[in-house]
Amino acid sequence: MELQLINQDLCESRLYRTSAQFRNINGRDIADLAYLNTLVLYLMLQDDKQHDYASAYAKRTMGYGSYTLFRTHATDLYVLCYAINNPANKHLRYQSHGASKRFLESLNFNTQQHILWMRKLASANDAKNEALTYYMRLERQLKIKDGRYLRWRRYITDWGNLRFATKQTVITKMVQEIRRIAKGSELMSPLNTMVKYRGHITKSDYKEPRTSFTKRAVGTAAGAVAGRYIGKKVAQKTGGNVDKYKKAGTGIGAIAGYWASGRKKQA
Repeated sequence: MELQLINQDLCESRLYRTSAQFRNINGRDIADLAYLNTLVLYLMLQDDKQHDYASAYAKRTMGYGSYTLFRTHATDLYVLCYAINNPANKHLRYQSHGASKRFLESLNFNTQQHILWMRKLASANDAKNEALTYYMRLERQLKIKDGRYLRWRRYITDWGNLRFATKQTVITKMVQEIRRIAKGSELMSPLNTMVKYRGHITKSDYKEPRTSFTKRAVGTAAGAVAGRYIGKKVAQKTGGNVDKYKKAGTGIGAIAGYWASGRKKQA
């Protein structure tokens, strides 16, 4: 089954079989597609039916060790990352070529971080909340500012806690966006399958729900406020330096709030 997936479905980039096909998209589109494809892989990895496909796709993408050569037999995501890394390649022509080239050159895309993330996805070896950290970093590197993309990232990094209707809305919106930019994307087939789901089963590797970033942030802030108040009271009773105790209490409270927000209620 896995060999069939690699040999038939992932044998070559469907969207960019030749460098000339980059004429249909601009620099902003390339960065957006690279981000969305990377995000979609994490979404699919958490799904019982798409997990193996996403893992194999990530493995195929990072299989060459770096995005240094244009390879039509690689995945769409590999070729997109190559274009970001090599905007001045004389064989690549973009829509609004000059402006697109300058935009791609202005990006601070970290190849090794992306390849490392692909390796983690290939082995489903991402730590709790690690996805959130990486995708926020990738947004800065690719200058992702579209509010929809940021909202989808928040949902996908909290996938295990979402209701079915919310999941279907996120998937549908992402399908529409990817189709708008690149109708022939090779990830469209599994995504279209997910749109038709009547229920979601989380892959066993991901049954432990990721702690919500919002929940963590609220817990940290609440802990900091409580710690600051307690520090002030302690200083008043002991005659110590109020500012010093408030600062210490804020830090300790923030740490306590962060970890407390990640605990699960015991039955």
